[in-house]
Amino acid sequence: MAKIKTMTDGWDCVPQLTQVADLVDTNKSIIYEINNCVRESDLRDIVSELRNSYAHAIRLLDDIDVDVEYETEWEDDEDV
Repeated sequence: MAKIKTMTDGWDCVPQLTQVADLVDTNKSIIYEINNCVRESDLRDIVSELRNSYAHAIRLLDDIDVDVEYETEWEDDEDV
């Protein structure tokens, strides 16, 4: 497994993950509508929006190399 050193301890070192999280967040209003019995949107629009968002999310996830381990390199690690 390859290791990549990064200066951050979050997942911003894998930009696709941030993009997927953003896509999921854009569907919050649709999910709210579904979960809370609020029928405001057209069913076709809901299905289309969810399909497009999640198809895009899957493409982004497919592009991630999961055989990489990210290791945070702290500034004071260099002093040791």
